[in-house]
Amino acid sequence: MSGIVFSQQGDSLNTKNPRFIVKMTHGMANSVVFDFTRSQWDKMTPGFEIPDSLTTGFNGVEIKDNIHTTSSNQYYLFSFSLINGAAKQPGRKFLATTTFHLGYGPELRAENRWYHEDREIIDTLTSSQNGQEYYVYGNRNQTIAKRYTSKSIVFGVGEHIATNPNRLFQFETGFDLLCMLSIVSEVRASYLDSYLLEGLPNEGQGYAYPQPLLNETKAQTFSNKLTSGVIMRVPLEMSFKLSRKSPVASRMRLGAELNPGLATVFTGGLITTNFNITGGMNFRFAF
Repeated sequence: MSGIVFSQQGDSLNTKNPRFIVKMTHGMANSVVFDFTRSQWDKMTPGFEIPDSLTTGFNGVEIKDNIHTTSSNQYYLFSFSLINGAAKQPGRKFLATTTFHLGYGPELRAENRWYHEDREIIDTLTSSQNGQEYYVYGNRNQTIAKRYTSKSIVFGVGEHIATNPNRLFQFETGFDLLCMLSIVSEVRASYLDSYLLEGLPNEGQGYAYPQPLLNETKAQTFSNKLTSGVIMRVPLEMSFKLSRKSPVASRMRLGAELNPGLATVFTGGLITTNFNITGGMNFRFAF
């Protein structure tokens, strides 16, 4: 007796090879800082236009104080990856994927302050005890401060390469290009007009000196324009497999990632680029 047996073991294995990877990331991102032009600031905050007295100094240049403070905020990212050459995965030392991203991204922040200070001698006082003269200075400071904040959504694509997915530990890197769109944006503007007296003697004599001007403050919040930008980053990730034997858990991984890159914001007349970084933990499943 003779017979022929056809084996489909290879085909069966190929159909079980993972072709897709889904990943959820939760972490922290530093805010993306940028600036607007003066006309853009004025347009966004009606009633808080910048007067010439706050923008022109003695040398004829604009007096403006750029503020680039950063803060950390939470971000969430969902990623869907296509495994390149999934049918040839067994025996490979590296895993290449094309990845699509969608998430809740970093905060966008722009801050600026315009001010003018006028300090002059307004009087001379003579001590009745020792005859010493004291110069009394009047210092007027006018300040307008504006701060733009907005949350953002991000979406984009990347090309990644990772070490052997069958190993317990896996390292992954590559390149991502993400687009940012701001949501729920607002601008808070404040005005301060203060007058301080400097140089009054402090001898317990109870000097009474008139205050020529009372301090004046006001503040207002505006719902405002949306902004857009891009993030170019290099992901760095280390993950480990949850199981070597379980058919399901062996396709699950927990990882930690760090994503340094450059963030560019487009605001009409200005293009601002600065360093940006995100980091967090992730969970992935291959199927």
